[in-house]
Amino acid sequence: MQRKNLRTLITLFSLLFIALSTSAQTIRLNGRVLNQKNEPIAGASISVSEISRSFAADIEGRFGISLEAGKKYTFTVSAVGYQTKAVDEVEVKTTEIDNTITILLNVAAKEGTEIVIRSTARRENTSGLLSFQRNNTSLSSGLSADFIRRTPDKNTGEVLKRVSGASIQDNKFVIVRGLSDRYNQALINGAQLPSSEPDKKAFSFDVIPSQLIDNIIINKTATPDLTGEFAGGLVQINTKDIPTKNSLTLGIGLGFNTQSAFKQFISNERGSTDYLGFDDRRNLPSSYPVKYGVFNTLSAEQRREIAADFRDDVWAEQNSVTGPIQSYNLTWANAVRTEKGGAFGSVIGLTYRNSKLLYNATKELFERDGGQAFFSYEDQQNKYSTSVGALANFAWTKKNHKIALKNLFNQLYEDNYYNRQGPNTENLQDIYLRSSVLNQRSLLSSQLEGTHTFWRDLKATWNINYSYNSKEQPDLRVLTYGRSLGTNDPYAVNLRGNNTNRFFSNLTDHAAGYNLSLAYTFNIGKQKQTVKAGGNALVRIRDFRAIILGYGEPGDANLNFLPYNRIFASENFLKGNGFEMTTSLQNPQDKYFGISALNAGYLMFDNKLGEKWRLVWGSRVESFQQFLKSQQQGTDKAVVINTEKIDFLPSFNLTYSPVNKTNIRIAGSRTVARPEFREIAPFTFFDFETIASTAGTPDLKRSSILNADVRYEWYPQAGEVVSAAAFYKQFTDPIELRLNSASVATRRQYQFQNAVNADLYGAEFEFRKNLSFFSKSSEWLKRLFITGNASFIFSEVLLANTDASGNPLPASSRPLQGQSPYLVNAGLQYDSEGGFGASILYNKIGQRLALVGNNDFGDIYERPRDLFDIQVSQKVIKRKGEVRLTISDLLNQPIQTYENRNSSKSYQPGTDKTFSSYTPGTTFTVAFTYDFDLKRK
Repeated sequence: MQRKNLRTLITLFSLLFIALSTSAQTIRLNGRVLNQKNEPIAGASISVSEISRSFAADIEGRFGISLEAGKKYTFTVSAVGYQTKAVDEVEVKTTEIDNTITILLNVAAKEGTEIVIRSTARRENTSGLLSFQRNNTSLSSGLSADFIRRTPDKNTGEVLKRVSGASIQDNKFVIVRGLSDRYNQALINGAQLPSSEPDKKAFSFDVIPSQLIDNIIINKTATPDLTGEFAGGLVQINTKDIPTKNSLTLGIGLGFNTQSAFKQFISNERGSTDYLGFDDRRNLPSSYPVKYGVFNTLSAEQRREIAADFRDDVWAEQNSVTGPIQSYNLTWANAVRTEKGGAFGSVIGLTYRNSKLLYNATKELFERDGGQAFFSYEDQQNKYSTSVGALANFAWTKKNHKIALKNLFNQLYEDNYYNRQGPNTENLQDIYLRSSVLNQRSLLSSQLEGTHTFWRDLKATWNINYSYNSKEQPDLRVLTYGRSLGTNDPYAVNLRGNNTNRFFSNLTDHAAGYNLSLAYTFNIGKQKQTVKAGGNALVRIRDFRAIILGYGEPGDANLNFLPYNRIFASENFLKGNGFEMTTSLQNPQDKYFGISALNAGYLMFDNKLGEKWRLVWGSRVESFQQFLKSQQQGTDKAVVINTEKIDFLPSFNLTYSPVNKTNIRIAGSRTVARPEFREIAPFTFFDFETIASTAGTPDLKRSSILNADVRYEWYPQAGEVVSAAAFYKQFTDPIELRLNSASVATRRQYQFQNAVNADLYGAEFEFRKNLSFFSKSSEWLKRLFITGNASFIFSEVLLANTDASGNPLPASSRPLQGQSPYLVNAGLQYDSEGGFGASILYNKIGQRLALVGNNDFGDIYERPRDLFDIQVSQKVIKRKGEVRLTISDLLNQPIQTYENRNSSKSYQPGTDKTFSSYTPGTTFTVAFTYDFDLKRK
């Protein structure tokens, strides 16, 4: 009996516990309160009538509350100066990973008037998404976190493909309106991003995981409160700080490239830390004197001993197997909220990627008359790559104040080991070459920022930022053998010029700056107006040093015929008739030191001119100073470049909204594009991969650009847009990388130079529409979106030409270097309520002028190719997990450049000559992510 009673009691307690657990199931709802200018309303009051509870939004207009799942609530939102709004049918769904709502408040017609506007949760979320797209201060394209969450994209580079007028080059560099990376700029959390490619102005966007993004905006027109140094687009990335939920997300991906997977991979021996992105076996020996010229002052015996100290085992080859492409990511998000409205949030993310890829590439250059080839090479390339990234963001907010610390780090390691064979008719030799080209790069970006609201109408924002960027090329090795053309003679090492050398370089770039602004809001009649003033500064310090070492002919000629893995053994230097290491290839300008300082101030007005007109206007003043010190060729005299320039950069953005879903925008501005340190440094570097050298020009001028835009926008419903735009840009002193007139076929030299001026004009079209108009009752058609955008761009550059002696030649014109005449993106995307997703994406870029030629060598264009990507995904394990299958570059068309031989810029078979060509292969990737939904605090 007692046992029976005990079992009954346990059963009753169990049922009671289950009932209580079920009834107490709560899910957190997160929201944001905005006004019609897309600005957060700090301190807005939110009350929930069903639970008799009130709370306030933080300084970013955000709020969160835990509510019982499955029930409907009414939210009443109010703020001083705005109409009160009651939002009905707010329901928390247990099937959704995130429950969010955006509420828009209208400005009150008159202070003290009590008018309550009624709305529904569905209508509010629709308005919130529309507000994000249509209420930016400038002509821009943007994606919110809510939209990004519904895409299959795993990093920022992939997300940017979906933005109108933007495309991605090499899966990481953004092209906006067909303009190359040097005419674009990137900001993260309001701070200017350092270039991840120290030899050019570009940022690698594949280092930022998409799940860490709050929103992305590409400004295509300027506003006074943002940097004026861009012409194509200003990419703004804002990462999450206080997360909407506590979670731990783990992702694992394995990929297989069709022309690389499980095949023989050849390289020099790997170091023990290469897989982490850090080299540990390529440094200069400590005995080598790094100061220029000191090595030559040593005795012959001392030089031989130092040469023998260099590692001689680095030339040996090792074989391995190209396993799967590996990618891993781990993200931890946590938020602690207090009863008094404060919150502390943190987001920490780690990413890792490793790959081995194989390419067979051809490289050819023909005589101008189309006859014999100067050279015709075949490369067998073995590319090893490791990328390690980390993001750590921390934020505290309470009432009208917020402070955040945001950090981004990336370590990139790339080694291309390749063999080259083929005839060089200019030197009358058959060539056999081995090279290991290693690039090791580090990027750190940190910002401490704050946002504060005083007296309801005054808002202060500030940002202190620092970035560190380094690039090392430790022991970049080239070993060239040759024999008489068309013979079976044994190959002998070619020690002439820089055909065989070892190159060491180190570049460090430090940047520190601040941003400060004050915005005051006031009323003129019924309309709210804003005046904003502020300034910023950025100081950069760069130090670059390079050492290039060659080899002198040995007394024992038999040494020239030794194989690649024995020829430079230590004993071949120590004997008297052996090799000598020389510094004859080294130049005094192989190092430079640079400092630049940018100071800016601005005044901006955001005026509502009635219900339908909005004008954002003002001016920005930027003072730029740049100092660089190097050495002159063949002398001990210093080259000092010291420039100072003040630019006034006015801009305006006028928006007319005849109805709620339509905008007509007109914009005008003046912007600039300044030379990088590398572009003005007299340092020259020969790249055997491109078979050309690159040199800077000390007297390079900054480019000035006048911009004009007009755009029509229509937002039919949530997530849909139709737009058409036209734009014009006038460049003064555009900067291009052009072929030096003194170049020869196998020693072409490209140099950064100014053209006289250039004009660019074009049109953009964009649409994103679901297919529900085929059947209003079809739920799946409502979730099927067709997207597309196209840009058509035309440009003309006026050139002041000279011959090899510097004498003027007749002026000529051609397209702007790096500019594409058209760009097309299209896609079909489906996202089901059950967690199944699928997308088909298409991308194509028109022929792009990659390398500018001269009278002896033609212009080199990049040939268009059709790029198709397919991805399917499925939510699993109660929607906390996701499985993705991705097929990248389905058609695997060749990546090809060609020498243009006629007036038609498009590729003409039989007329144009291929310069380089290779196929990247099709990549299949299977990835799994799981979201450990941690207990909310």
